[in-house]
Amino acid sequence: MTLAVVVATEPYGEGATAGLGYAGETTVLDRLLDRLRALNVPEIRIITRPDLGQRLRKNGHEVVESDGLAGDLRVIGQLAREAHRPLLILAGDLVASDELLIRLESGGKSEAAAVTGPYSDAQTRPPIRTGKHLIDSAGSRYHQVTNPNAVFRGALKVGLEAAPALAEVADELAGFVEAGPAEVEPVVRAGAVTEHIDIIVDNNVDGSLGGKSRGPLPVLLATTAPAGDDAPALLLVGLVRSGVRVTARDAGALVCERVLTPEQAAAARSAVEQVDEDRVRLDAAVKGDDGFFTTYAVSTYSKYLARWAAKLHLTPNVVTSISMAVAVVAAVWFAAGTRGGMIFGAVLLYAAFVLDCVDGQLARYTRQFSTLGAWLDATFDRAKEYVVYAGLAVGSTAAAAGSTVHSGDVWPLAVGALALQTVRHMVDFSFAASREALPPTPRPTRSLAEPGDGATVAAARPAPTGAGMKVAAISNRTEKITALRWAKKIVILPIGERFALICLTAAIFNARVTFLALLIWGSLAAAYTLTGRVLRSLAR
Repeated sequence: MTLAVVVATEPYGEGATAGLGYAGETTVLDRLLDRLRALNVPEIRIITRPDLGQRLRKNGHEVVESDGLAGDLRVIGQLAREAHRPLLILAGDLVASDELLIRLESGGKSEAAAVTGPYSDAQTRPPIRTGKHLIDSAGSRYHQVTNPNAVFRGALKVGLEAAPALAEVADELAGFVEAGPAEVEPVVRAGAVTEHIDIIVDNNVDGSLGGKSRGPLPVLLATTAPAGDDAPALLLVGLVRSGVRVTARDAGALVCERVLTPEQAAAARSAVEQVDEDRVRLDAAVKGDDGFFTTYAVSTYSKYLARWAAKLHLTPNVVTSISMAVAVVAAVWFAAGTRGGMIFGAVLLYAAFVLDCVDGQLARYTRQFSTLGAWLDATFDRAKEYVVYAGLAVGSTAAAAGSTVHSGDVWPLAVGALALQTVRHMVDFSFAASREALPPTPRPTRSLAEPGDGATVAAARPAPTGAGMKVAAISNRTEKITALRWAKKIVILPIGERFALICLTAAIFNARVTFLALLIWGSLAAAYTLTGRVLRSLAR
């Protein structure tokens, strides 16, 4: 649950852009408030100018009137100091997809998050520079961004742990603004369209910071510079410069746009209506960093099974349990010691793995997450694999002598494969736990009084030294080459590749071949993984 702070201060004619028509008599602000209420946001505060405040009060909204930007910031600072839940800070003229607001309101453990979009030379929205999913630099009328690669789209979430920092930067920014032009000269004048990007963006450092390629500018949207003050953008600058880790949440296919003219309001409404939000949510349910086999042999269709399971009102835990049951039946067929049993067992094991993918996709699609579900998923993943080992070992001795399935006593190989995989799991979990235990690297800080962001040229940085740093640098470069990236994922023998290996070798050969393949490939994978982690640890 969050506290929503809606900043409806951007002027338009004799009113505000928040009062622009959206559909019929519904204004842009009305739509935004309706969406927040649909999300069960318990508290909503609207910051606006006195001329708009009276009309909003008549509509039953809780309004805080402010005479200017400094007042807006002080109100937000006070709300942050008194906050007992995360804050959702939104521009009052924001038109956003329901799915995007849901993700921003309910998701993530980050200190803060901001919705971003692709950068273009023609953009007039506040530019930012992102790196490794975090915002490294943010721009405002007073602050430049070196080599931007994205823009801020007017939606900011601040976690409860970062609320004190928000309160502090809001008060500091209020004083900064109140200093006036005599002491603090804005680098961009309000409403300046032509010179806006020329001044707020510093492109003198030629391509040194990399980042995403600049995407095409959406037609009509984001082509009008705000005429008034932009408190959310200024707060984003303050948070980034104070060292708060602000996650960049790219809007992707979803809509999140500030509308500053009637034409933009109509265009944003059309864009919202054209997005199939259920399809976007379904696509997002598929993990983006899965292994090769999972990505191409399962996830291409398993997400549709997840949607079907949701329509049947199945929970992720139920699907996890079904997956475990199917794996047990597969083990029973493996234990039969016949070629037909090996083939049917392989088919069932593949089905069990598909269901194992479906339970996670169903959880993400329906947003049903629980500690019990995570524990069941991890435990049953291990149990499915080990019960299949037992089934294969039993079937090897039960098979008729001389048959292609018979491979004698393979229990030592089965125990070896089980021990190897157990050790790999222990190393994986302990490494992950050690990384979580480490405090995050402190973010750089910078004075709000400085217009520049102090970015440095990549070429001027010292080249990596030491084996660990060099390996890390090479690994990062190979991530950009598709074939090498997939090869790195395959060589570590993740669960999808392991199950595929078991299915194929069992169906075509016998248990001895299966266990030998697991031991050989698993040993190579363990050596590769362990070496890489040791070197990366030395590079920290």
